[in-house]
Amino acid sequence: MLISSCIPEPESPTIEVSENSQLMKVREWFEENKTTLRLPERGSNYRTDAQELILPFFEKEPDWDQFHHYYFPDGREVFEVSLENATKYFPKSMLDSFPNQNPADFVIQNIMFIKHETANRFDPLIARYYPDNQNNKSDFDEISYNTIPFDWSGKLEIFTYDEHFFVGFEFKEGVFERSYTYQEVNGDKKITQYNMDVRCTTIYFPVGYEACSGGHCTTTIERWVGETSCSGSSSGSNYIYNTGSGSDGGPSGTPDGGGCSTCPKVPPRDLPKYEPPTIPLPSSIIVGLKNPCAADIFRELSRGSKNLTDLTGLGGLDIFPGMLDLFEQSGKFDYRIQNGYVNGANAFTERVNGINVITLNNAYLAQATSLSIARTIIHETVHAYMWEQTKNTSDKNTLNLLNLYWEKYRDSDKSRWPDTHHAAMSNFILGMAVSLHNWDKNHGPTGGTLGFDYYYKSVFAGLVKKDNPTELIEEAEAFLPESTSWNEILIQINNEVSGNNKAKGEKCD
Repeated sequence: MLISSCIPEPESPTIEVSENSQLMKVREWFEENKTTLRLPERGSNYRTDAQELILPFFEKEPDWDQFHHYYFPDGREVFEVSLENATKYFPKSMLDSFPNQNPADFVIQNIMFIKHETANRFDPLIARYYPDNQNNKSDFDEISYNTIPFDWSGKLEIFTYDEHFFVGFEFKEGVFERSYTYQEVNGDKKITQYNMDVRCTTIYFPVGYEACSGGHCTTTIERWVGETSCSGSSSGSNYIYNTGSGSDGGPSGTPDGGGCSTCPKVPPRDLPKYEPPTIPLPSSIIVGLKNPCAADIFRELSRGSKNLTDLTGLGGLDIFPGMLDLFEQSGKFDYRIQNGYVNGANAFTERVNGINVITLNNAYLAQATSLSIARTIIHETVHAYMWEQTKNTSDKNTLNLLNLYWEKYRDSDKSRWPDTHHAAMSNFILGMAVSLHNWDKNHGPTGGTLGFDYYYKSVFAGLVKKDNPTELIEEAEAFLPESTSWNEILIQINNEVSGNNKAKGEKCD
């Protein structure tokens, strides 16, 4: 039996507050408080072998025209703004990854303003994105703390406003690998494991940072540090800046985590407004997609292809690349894909705190063919695209379509969003079919040998009525192939959904 894809049913559309007006409040707060945004002095700061990795401070100059706006999972609002300063720090190891080039050209350096839960203030942190190599270079619009690209490999390091090292994260092809912290040690190199995850390990090695400004690079810091690296269950942790007090499980004044009996007493004083906030694990597009087969299919669809279907004579289009290119036409957006439990559907698309979230049903992934899963990802991507376009007032075509079908399908309780979307999605049938064909031709089980008609029929899956998920929605009927009934197509679709079509599609185990 065909199980339809679906989207949530909000009571009514919501009106979002202007991002620019919110950003102005952040800017006014920063200009008023930036002279006080320094960490308080602590005992460990007075030791000759300070237990922190600290880079030289430079005044921050945000470029307020370039920003990302998002929310942490706990609801805290974040504005991540580009820093326009000419000075950039990067690990010396990048010199090997970018030979005969200035690695600073490929470092993205932002300042994150995190809204405090209760106080009328924003806690700033510095985020630096270091790509592994040429293939992972990103533009400002392509990467942020809340949107690590699906195929990005590199390190993201977080510093406090005055350049105390906070925490680092490493990603391989968009997947979180580990987090790590640095503790500077100039004395004995002792292995320590603070009160952290049992799978944390500590090693000691020299670490160096370069500073580049105006095309000239110099070594600013090079010392022995201890790297405490955590993986596994740490992915669900909140990261807390090590204050040096030892009270939160971090190192205190000595390398072995013991008390700092030699540290001078610091007289009490009023602390400045800024205290580093807790932060969650950075979010990647596929951070929640734990099914390896589905994750591979998503990456393949997202990359598009150099070997694209020629659509000459098929609707006037020349080519239709990977489905994520839809979003590149209208600018960056927040997009996630994950797997989990979904009640009564193959997949589910919703907006959570302004983020488009796709959930693939675990039960569906366990039995469907890879071709069916690719088709479902494409279908849900168009749902996410439509949600995004409701905010994009310049896309009159999509807005007009959605408004037209909303008026047609909404009922007294305004619960017909699925019908609205599926009616509008009928206009994407050809493009969806071409994307599915391109995926199979370049990555799928049959090498694209099924004939274009097979892919075209497949993408009718899910274009059904809310009240009767076995009945095709009216707008899609106009695009049915000649001499082909909906029931014939249903048989083909259900064979792929159930994994029974072994001759034409492999299961995604």
